[in-house]
Amino acid sequence: MKEIKSSLEKILKVTSIFRLEKRKWPLHAAELQAFALELGKSLDFSRFHRCRFVIKSNREMVLDFCLSPSGDGWAPRGAMEVRVPGMEREDTLPLQVEIKNLAPQKIETRSYCTVEEAVVAQKLSA
Repeated sequence: MKEIKSSLEKILKVTSIFRLEKRKWPLHAAELQAFALELGKSLDFSRFHRCRFVIKSNREMVLDFCLSPSGDGWAPRGAMEVRVPGMEREDTLPLQVEIKNLAPQKIETRSYCTVEEAVVAQKLSA
């Protein structure tokens, strides 16, 4: 669980810088990850099955996350609520953060068929 907390802390740090520079919350993980790369930082979302940014207002955002499921298909869930404190200006860095554990969620196992690059290249050139 330490790795998850560390990942959430890094996500929070980059989210706060994103908010300061862009004056908005990130819409999704890909947008935040691209921003982190511009800063020369990397974010690791590999432990998450789902990571959804839910914007409540200009002052409040919730990162709803679901970790990768265990062998039984149940995935731990949580929410990181981030808000700008009441009287603080919107362009300041101090944020209030609350992490909540949510009930685990049953995740369907999905199987994906991988296609070799050579096969794809042949079909594209044909």
